[in-house]
Amino acid sequence: MRFRPRAIALVAGLELRQRVRSIRWYVALGIWFVFLLGMSALITVAMLWMTGDPSSAMPGATVAAIVFSFSVLLLIFAMLLVIPALASGAINGDRTAGTLATLQATLLSPLEIVVGKVLAGWATGLAFLVAALPSIVPSALIAGNSVFYLARVIIAIAFITLCITAVGVGLSSLTSRQLGSVVLSYLVVLGTTVILPVVYVCTLPMLSTTREVTVYEAEYGPVGGGDEFDEVSCQKSVQQMPIVRTDLTLPLLWVNPLVIVSDMAPIPKSGVVDSSPGTVDALVLIGTGVRYLAHPTDPSHFVMCYDTSIPGYPTDLASPTSIPVWPFGAALYLVAGASGIAVATWRIRTPMRRVGAGTRIA
Repeated sequence: MRFRPRAIALVAGLELRQRVRSIRWYVALGIWFVFLLGMSALITVAMLWMTGDPSSAMPGATVAAIVFSFSVLLLIFAMLLVIPALASGAINGDRTAGTLATLQATLLSPLEIVVGKVLAGWATGLAFLVAALPSIVPSALIAGNSVFYLARVIIAIAFITLCITAVGVGLSSLTSRQLGSVVLSYLVVLGTTVILPVVYVCTLPMLSTTREVTVYEAEYGPVGGGDEFDEVSCQKSVQQMPIVRTDLTLPLLWVNPLVIVSDMAPIPKSGVVDSSPGTVDALVLIGTGVRYLAHPTDPSHFVMCYDTSIPGYPTDLASPTSIPVWPFGAALYLVAGASGIAVATWRIRTPMRRVGAGTRIA
């Protein structure tokens, strides 16, 4: 099957020109820009109000980090609402308009047509992503986040956009009506963001077990002969403790877009989320939490001592937060996107042996 970059660019160019001609495209982009910018400003005002007295408020960089993380989460949800509507009519929409047969009658191969439509849908999604940058970049810079951190977040969202676009194009080839493919696309998005996490939580009570583990507990004593007590040593003991095997069903969370983007956020080296500028945000909290869920039996989970300088503190235990889980989710998204392209390519091949009832040819 032919796969020529020039042919793919031709199909993508045709798709983009059709969308740009419509005034609704510019109206939607403008509403998108104003909405995200307004929501970012609203989150900022809410955070400033919650800090109370300016003289005792948390540092501005910390507030900006929180605003940035919530703005990114809002952006992900908004993209998940927009992408299915943009990609789910790529095939059946052209069938309804009678323009798909024109492309099929040319020297373009089915794969070139499908990939061109996927790239056009992805370019449209990237336009919405670029329009959203003014709502997240200022808070990221004020928070002190590095350019590489911001780039990783943007690349992760762009990657998810590409894969969901490919899935949407594949679904649009399976249904004769555009409404059907849009509904299926939203069901896929709802399943990955809401349904699978709910199923994951519901399975946790059935995964509890008792295991013998090594526990490090703090021993308290008077400090400097005064009335104040503090940690004086870290005592080691072997105990039978209940453990929930959160790692067994964790694959249910791998495909969650929030988990993928959050897990790519930089985790503090100590494994502890503190209140220093640029580290207190929802992305770090979600990423750290998921990595801990991936390793519930790790020895570092049973250290109940907080002062690392006291005698007996285990310094040889590595933190499980250094092991990422986002590559597994990214691999599943790649498989889903490739499957969408393969299904769409198979569905528009010519000659067609069977045509569904009510399907328009030309």
